[in-house]
Amino acid sequence: MKKLSKGRIAAVVTAATLAAVSIALIILNIFIPVKYLSSYFVSGSRAESGVMRVSFLDVGYGDCTIIELPDGKNMLMDAGDGSRAHTAKILKTLNERKIKKIDFLLCTSVNAEHCGGLFEILKYKKVDKVYLPYCDKNITEQFEKFSLAAENCERAVIEYGAGESGDGWYFKALSPSVVSNPYGEYAELEKNPLSQSARNNASAVIWLEYAGTSFLFAGDVEKPVLDGMCKTYSVIGSDYPVKLETCNIFKAAGHGSEKSFCAPFNELIKPEITIISTDGRLTADYGNAKRTDNGTVVIEVTADGYKEIT
Repeated sequence: MKKLSKGRIAAVVTAATLAAVSIALIILNIFIPVKYLSSYFVSGSRAESGVMRVSFLDVGYGDCTIIELPDGKNMLMDAGDGSRAHTAKILKTLNERKIKKIDFLLCTSVNAEHCGGLFEILKYKKVDKVYLPYCDKNITEQFEKFSLAAENCERAVIEYGAGESGDGWYFKALSPSVVSNPYGEYAELEKNPLSQSARNNASAVIWLEYAGTSFLFAGDVEKPVLDGMCKTYSVIGSDYPVKLETCNIFKAAGHGSEKSFCAPFNELIKPEITIISTDGRLTADYGNAKRTDNGTVVIEVTADGYKEIT
């Protein structure tokens, strides 16, 4: 029988190795996305029972907040711009937190820096319930792609009063107004879908509270919306769904931009900590704010209050 040359043997071994590696990668990709492999082989732990951990991720000029609720449930609010690096960071943090299934996924805006990564998240994580804006799916390419993928989940429109509650915690939408309001933010977006201000102002303003500590997430809304909230609050007072002046942590609107800065609103809520989700560009003067371009900001809340985790 003719012997194979060393070169032929090496070629056969190389081909067999490549085939084995290819098969292994195909099998692995069924369970773990190969392109995000480094996001899966990580260590970490879930928040302890009775602790709410809120992580404002550094995803450049974008928004992503991971909220571990005190009863074991969790919430993902936005998922950055969809770039591979930012999506990898989000998946890595979810895996570090031992989050295999997302209980509540909130898309607060049709703007790409909020919803761009949500399609990928839906591919690799189970999601029970999705909250999303009410608008034409074609308004942005990123929102259309995400909203179509979300058809397999339970869905709800984010509008005034929408929200969820659990063991001692709740979140509630303070804006936009209800879909049926002919003068509301969604109606304006429908009339002017190409207007950036209309898109910004139709984003969600969310209140989250647990054990006497309150967070306010202002989305991308511009000054007129925040000013309108101030005026409404002064008129209806105790009938407003939350006490705005008890806000502890405020995620600034519009990545801290000047057009989203509203001095009367800031004077009303007087937050103890302001978070600005930005990539380093100039922002309005919020005083001693925490910026995500300096790294992810993590806050833990217990019955004894809250603290920032470095």
